[in-house]
Amino acid sequence: MNRSTVRGGVVAVAALLALFPATAMAATPAAAAAAPAKATVATAHHHQHKTHARGVVVTAYGYRLHIRSGAGTSYRATGTLRSGHKVYLACKTNGTSVHGNRVWYRLAGHHGRYVSAHYVRVPAGSSLPWC
Repeated sequence: MNRSTVRGGVVAVAALLALFPATAMAATPAAAAAAPAKATVATAHHHQHKTHARGVVVTAYGYRLHIRSGAGTSYRATGTLRSGHKVYLACKTNGTSVHGNRVWYRLAGHHGRYVSAHYVRVPAGSSLPWC
């Protein structure tokens, strides 16, 4: 294995740890025992409890991520999110391909609002149901 491959892997892991420090700390037994786990259960408007995945918006050059009314780039943009913004995701579905990724996430608490999965990072091991 050459140095550039190892360096690239180290940089990738460091970037993920910077995005999800609580997830990385919970992976160690001592940290898991010392720190209480954060709940990922959100309450919907009808008082039903649903488990949602948490994600972080990652865009380049300060661009904003468009929130759309459907799972595709042809749907109307209803808002934007800055890079680094934390979002709660209700489910995933297939839609318009964005840089080779056809998966779109429906935002929790936003009835029928979607973002491209290409621009949202979720922690490894997160399970998100299909819509």
